[in-house]
Amino acid sequence: MDAPRALAAARAALAEAAAELAAAGARPEQLATTVAAHRALGFIPVREKLRRTGEGFLLGALLATPAGDAFEPGRIVRASRQVLPGHQSASAQERRALRQLALDSGFDEGETLVLEARPIPLDDVEAMRVERGPLVLRETDADGAEALVRWVPSAPDSALRPLAAYLAERVDLARGALAAARAESEHP
Repeated sequence: MDAPRALAAARAALAEAAAELAAAGARPEQLATTVAAHRALGFIPVREKLRRTGEGFLLGALLATPAGDAFEPGRIVRASRQVLPGHQSASAQERRALRQLALDSGFDEGETLVLEARPIPLDDVEAMRVERGPLVLRETDADGAEALVRWVPSAPDSALRPLAAYLAERVDLARGALAAARAESEHP
């Protein structure tokens, strides 16, 4: 398969995986970016907030959207008002403040956010050939190319997995977890 067709097939596989998870009842994660504190109209202070930029399903090393876009996940946080007693480390206080910022920015309690996710350039063959993130395009033979997943950031190219097999495994795992959670909620 040539490179443009391989990327089109990758986009279709990502969209299909997202559709399967949505049909199975999975809640999508919310993509968000940080909007720094600033002044509106030059003098009205506006606090830092998180802005919703989309949604998708976290599939291990990738986040797939219903449109077939792929993202390299950034920081993952759940919006909550969880307050823990006692002394907390600086990193725990930072995480708590981030969870509260998510609520203050209009996200619902319990929603999972993926902050500062990096879009993977599925429309750019040359960029995908040199990509070092979780989804790459590599030549398979003289005229062929395939979309492959680097499921561990430090993994060499020899450890890459075909995208279709990776997505099938991740969707199957997610379906199993959803079924187990559903069964547990019905019969505690």
